[in-house]
Amino acid sequence: MSKLPARYDRNIRLFGEEGQRKLRGTNVTIIGVGGLGSPLVQHLALLGVGSMTPVDDEELDETNRNRFIGARHDDPVPDSPKVEIAARLVREINPDIGVNPIRAGLVSEQAFAAVKQADWVFGCFDEDGPRAILNELCAAYAKPYIDLASDVPEPGVYGGRVCVAWNGGGCLHCLDALDPRDVEAYLSTDAEKAGRAAIYGVPVEALRETGPSVSPINGVVAALAATEFMAAVTGMREPQLLINYYGHVPRLTTSKPKPDCYYCTGIRGKPEDADAERFLRMPHLRERRRQKSG
Repeated sequence: MSKLPARYDRNIRLFGEEGQRKLRGTNVTIIGVGGLGSPLVQHLALLGVGSMTPVDDEELDETNRNRFIGARHDDPVPDSPKVEIAARLVREINPDIGVNPIRAGLVSEQAFAAVKQADWVFGCFDEDGPRAILNELCAAYAKPYIDLASDVPEPGVYGGRVCVAWNGGGCLHCLDALDPRDVEAYLSTDAEKAGRAAIYGVPVEALRETGPSVSPINGVVAALAATEFMAAVTGMREPQLLINYYGHVPRLTTSKPKPDCYYCTGIRGKPEDADAERFLRMPHLRERRRQKSG
């Protein structure tokens, strides 16, 4: 058995050589490489995972520079795909890590394929719709999934959460980590939204201002996610299913799942029954994402 590089000495002092070898044998996919995804990429590279597939269809813009780990002051805007910056960061940290950047959104054949071939999947989204899709896809193919979220719901209140759906004992749905109204709105066609607006008198599209997002809060959430991943892969302990971070207090809390979850038990490991690929047959999802990214 080959000797591990000295760069991992301090890792090995925590979780042993066998733990480091397990990390080195792990292939991860990160969907959403922005303010949350970029510090996560950094942590996973420093931990020494074997290979990494960052997936994102967006380019760097000027407002990302306050929190995008790995972005340089002279990276051109436009024309700097986020996945390429993430891949560069990985290679600069450790060129022995395989990295395969994919410039695509979640609802794409490329992203779905990246999930299916991964050992662990991470999601770093701003909306609950993509979270629900990835939660179901990972359940269908029995992929351990870690979802990250940062939030500033009102002035003076800030934090985030990490959800680990890894063995069928809890997921975003049974841990009440999703807003069903947001999921429904995300999956609806424009015609369906217009129909609801006519009935209920609500706008077709809720106008949301882009909220605050800063590096330290994102960094805490990314570090929590990387720690739960590290603990699970190396065998230090089982990961916490849901960690809520209240940065303004500050405080951390955990939650337990509801029983008899359809996603955890009904379709887990049953891709034919789940048919998560039906999301690929919803062209309005890709078109809406294309318009947003463009």
